[in-house]
Amino acid sequence: MVAQKNAKKDTAPVQETKAVETVEIKKTVAAPEVKVEAPVAETKAAPAKKATKAAPAKKAVKAEAPAAEKMEEIVIQYSAMEWKGSELMERAKAAYVAEGHRAAGIKSVNLYVKPEEKKAYYVINEKTTGSIDL
Repeated sequence: MVAQKNAKKDTAPVQETKAVETVEIKKTVAAPEVKVEAPVAETKAAPAKKATKAAPAKKAVKAEAPAAEKMEEIVIQYSAMEWKGSELMERAKAAYVAEGHRAAGIKSVNLYVKPEEKKAYYVINEKTTGSIDL
């Protein structure tokens, strides 16, 4: 006969586990209202689609006011005299119109100023030439 061994197996005692319910709490944060200073329709934040997700904030659309006209001025100085480039350009265009041409027909104007001669020479539309006194 074979001797049977009554060996006890080393087993860990069974632990009783309880199911734990986890509840996830998420906060929904409304995006702040964006106010635009220019006279453009106000943009509002999009409403949240689901209570579980926060609505992404929209980027503010920067309303551009009409750009102020740039102030660029050319001033020609010679000896004790001074002339503004814009005034000389207007005088050259007026001289062109005084010759019987239409102001609407002006496409290009080149102005050459010679202060030592006290004259400004113009070429309009690369064809018509003339001069004005400074």
